[in-house]
Amino acid sequence: MKVSKEFKVGLLVILGLLLLFVGVNFLKGGSIFGKSREFYAVYTNSAGLATSNEVKLSGFKIGQVEEVGLHPDNPTLILVKFSITDDELQIPNTSEAWLVTDLLGTASIDMRLDTMRYTNIDYYQDGDTIIARSEMSIQDQVNEQILPLKKRTEELIGSVESIIVSVNAFWDTSAAYTIDESLYEVRDAIGTFAELAQNLSVLISNETEMIDKILVDVHAITGTLSEKSDQISSTIDNITAISDTLADSDIKSVILETKGTLVELNGVLAKVNDGEGTLGALMHDSTLYYELRNTNIHVQNLLQDMEDNPQKYVHFSIFGRKTNGYTTTSEREVILDNLLDSLQTK
Repeated sequence: MKVSKEFKVGLLVILGLLLLFVGVNFLKGGSIFGKSREFYAVYTNSAGLATSNEVKLSGFKIGQVEEVGLHPDNPTLILVKFSITDDELQIPNTSEAWLVTDLLGTASIDMRLDTMRYTNIDYYQDGDTIIARSEMSIQDQVNEQILPLKKRTEELIGSVESIIVSVNAFWDTSAAYTIDESLYEVRDAIGTFAELAQNLSVLISNETEMIDKILVDVHAITGTLSEKSDQISSTIDNITAISDTLADSDIKSVILETKGTLVELNGVLAKVNDGEGTLGALMHDSTLYYELRNTNIHVQNLLQDMEDNPQKYVHFSIFGRKTNGYTTTSEREVILDNLLDSLQTK
């Protein structure tokens, strides 16, 4: 049977299309003969994620991104559809799909499985939406580190500019003249110090003899102190003994007792000032004073009358006859003499 050219051409076209389909799927990383499981993830930013980007697990490719587009219910979110070609891989429902970027800026999905649970584990099924997370991109990390440095650099540049402006404002004609004048004043001050040093040198040279005498006297004083060191030591020992004696004595109790006595004395004086007691009444009540004075006057008058007219008070009878006046005895005479002596003493 003869094969026509048209059949051959058609067969070649079909084979070519088949090879093209296989090649395109191979280049995309898709499964040619098997069916892949499809999952979804929702991100706030695509970070440059595109179709055919890899889906990895621990750095190993397990699938690829199928579609990237806006979420139909919320256009501010990004809906990503990706496939996993490994049919035996089970993904726990607490696992996460992380959107990461490498140093070159190529985005990919990194599957991070939750392996901490061992019982009651549920798995994602075909068509489920996996929990999505996004890592900070390299650019964001660099910006986070560079921005503070940039701000500090700008502040430093501003400070340097301010310093330069201040220096330029200061370094004008008047400032230069002020600096020159200050230098002249410094030179004059140095000259003054030189003259002072010269005068001091002349003074020292003229007073050398006096300084020598002073040094001799100081040497004599130190010698005397050295000779009297024993006496000085004895004096210091005596002072130490006195201080030890004072330290050992019960000074505190003496001070407390003195303080208590002063407090009591102050109380007595306060009572006297308030007119309490005999002494207070004597100081504040003039009646007692005048009564004592009148009594003293009467006693003086009585004594004077006794001296002038003793027969009125004392009468002795040799013959035992009755007499007028006061009859005395030896005991009364002793009492009377004591009374007279006390009044004369006062």
